[in-house]
Amino acid sequence: MRQRAGRISAAGGLKEVAFETVDGPSSEAINDLIDDAFRAKYQGSPYLNAMIDKRAREATVKIMPR
Repeated sequence: MRQRAGRISAAGGLKEVAFETVDGPSSEAINDLIDDAFRAKYQGSPYLNAMIDKRAREATVKIMPR
């Protein structure tokens, strides 16, 4: 994250990517969608609250190909 770049292993290969922070007016909507997906998938899990708390929302990043 410090370099805002890295590699991700996907589709059988390594992909060069850039990391961008998610902020601004759309960040709330994006985080709401992510939280809803986590609620649907992890309903009843003791770990759900940590997945959707303020700290987790602040850690959301956008991964873009380079």
